[in-house]
Amino acid sequence: MNDSIKFLTQIHEKKFTHLQPEQLDALLVFMLEHIGHTDSYIRDTLIYSGFCELILNNHLTDSQLILIAKTCSDDERLYFNINELQSDAVLTRSFSALAIQLVLYKDQNERFLTEQLAAHIITKSIDYLKFEHDYRGYIDNKGWAHSVAHGSDLLARAVSHPLFSNVATTAEVLTIVEKCLCTDYAYIDEEDERMMPVIDALLEKGLSEADLHTWLEKLSQFQHDEYLKHYRVHWNIKKFMLSLYVHFIRKQQYIGITNWIFKTYIDHPKNEE
Repeated sequence: MNDSIKFLTQIHEKKFTHLQPEQLDALLVFMLEHIGHTDSYIRDTLIYSGFCELILNNHLTDSQLILIAKTCSDDERLYFNINELQSDAVLTRSFSALAIQLVLYKDQNERFLTEQLAAHIITKSIDYLKFEHDYRGYIDNKGWAHSVAHGSDLLARAVSHPLFSNVATTAEVLTIVEKCLCTDYAYIDEEDERMMPVIDALLEKGLSEADLHTWLEKLSQFQHDEYLKHYRVHWNIKKFMLSLYVHFIRKQQYIGITNWIFKTYIDHPKNEE
């Protein structure tokens, strides 16, 4: 463990030069075994940053990248104890999602995964947020879990991949986004902003402005008999709508949608109290 921490610290401090193949293999085993470490410095600062450096800056062979993709998308990482609510298992799932999206990003440009394996990983990546129910952002004494934010990063990357259309539709992905918003967990850690690349990716894959507008209008009409769930879901939806408004205004796109959001949520905001 000490050697792995030493190597990861060197990577973090930009003092990384070169590892022998056997050292790199051992380092990857350590990183994959401890991807959900409860110490946020080890998990986030060292291991995730290490994945970013090793994957994005071409330190790994195709076989090593495939190992990361296969391991992180299996049931012991991306779906680890996914039926548990508010356990440390969410750290493993959430940070596995981040590692997978790095590999998918690289494969999008270099195509080293077989089509069969890529389609399998894209499917697992899209399905992750279907089953995740631990929506916590920051956990005291353990740092960021951010399952919805990290899951959205992964979802956007899966949609952007050239093989997305072989395994899913834009409508399926919108259903997943809706599921994440319609929860009585009130998002406070910018999860709504992390969903914006998902919408961008869907539009790039052929989602029409009209279909997006129809989905947004339907989403805005959510109703629930339980007061607190109704209130918190509308909080999440409102934050999502306002983030989308700012996002599209900055891009100077989809004026019909931005005008509707302005009228619905800014000019004449709904009172949910």
